[in-house]
Amino acid sequence: MQFRAKHPPLLRAFLAVIAITVVTTLAPAQDTIAPGEQKSLQGVPVITGNSGFVTDFSPGQQHLGPIIAPIILIPIGGKALFEAEGEFEGSYDHATGQPWNHQWAKGLEYAQFDYFLNKYVTVVAGRFLTPFGIYNEGLHPTWIRNLLDAPLISGIEMTDSNGAMLRGAIPVASNLNLTYETFFSATTTVRHIDATRAAGGRFAAVLPNQRLTVGVSYQRILQDQHSNIYGADLTYQLTRIPLDIRGEYAYSQVFGSGFWAEGAYRMRKVPFAHNFMRKSQALVRWQQYVAPAMMPDNAGDMGLPAANTREADFGWNYYIHDNFKIGASFGRSLSPGGDSNVITLGMAYRFTFPLGGGK
Repeated sequence: MQFRAKHPPLLRAFLAVIAITVVTTLAPAQDTIAPGEQKSLQGVPVITGNSGFVTDFSPGQQHLGPIIAPIILIPIGGKALFEAEGEFEGSYDHATGQPWNHQWAKGLEYAQFDYFLNKYVTVVAGRFLTPFGIYNEGLHPTWIRNLLDAPLISGIEMTDSNGAMLRGAIPVASNLNLTYETFFSATTTVRHIDATRAAGGRFAAVLPNQRLTVGVSYQRILQDQHSNIYGADLTYQLTRIPLDIRGEYAYSQVFGSGFWAEGAYRMRKVPFAHNFMRKSQALVRWQQYVAPAMMPDNAGDMGLPAANTREADFGWNYYIHDNFKIGASFGRSLSPGGDSNVITLGMAYRFTFPLGGGK
């Protein structure tokens, strides 16, 4: 009763998604199987994931960051999947005149059970990446992200949740799909699988012909200092030139606000050095973080800057193979505490090992 009284907009959002679930579940199935056609495919467990090594150099400071993130996928029958990802990240830091400081952090990114209720609804239970924006769920792996360094505002949205989620997509028109993710997370204080009591979700409009996705996100923190987090995101893949445009905005009542926008251009149409350019990608990103008037004590643990910061980054990726890339970038950071240059070098490798043969 207390939740209903204090958060009617959030309650309405949950009721809307539950209504969608009921309607789509009761709707007659549209999929038909022709005589002699295989009814379903039986999958096999797969171990996949990515590993990488990222180094940052700025005046008087050096950082070395090896990382490995294995993922296991276990299909259960024809309508369910168990998936889990662990992350092991090293941090070797050095400041001029000081000894090297090193530590390894480990954690369970997610361990979730997915049940495909129908083609419109998937039910998720367990530990999962919080569905807020596009970076946390879709872009945070080293192999997938364009620039090796995470955006300044990533600490606001990159969280994990322990609870349940509904997600799916609904076709509205021939060139319009609506996707949704809505979740509830319980408080967990166990080391490596901690989570905050929260609720929220993300809703997006997808235009396949234009290769355009526009999304909005909302999260309500339901413990300690109750607060709201709002977000908006955009993904656009141009059709005439191989250019991808991505961007996000996030606003937290506690941790501040900011945005990032980046472009990634595949160089395969450059008319010289074709063998090299077709495997290259030019990158540019502009981002800004606005700190709150009173910075929380744990903001540093979240990787947020200590003050208002603007940064421009220019990078280059070279794909040695479909599953192996190297990257480099140069960034100029502007902050009241002092301007600085940041040079980042790194590599990322994606691996996949099926554990058996399929039917």
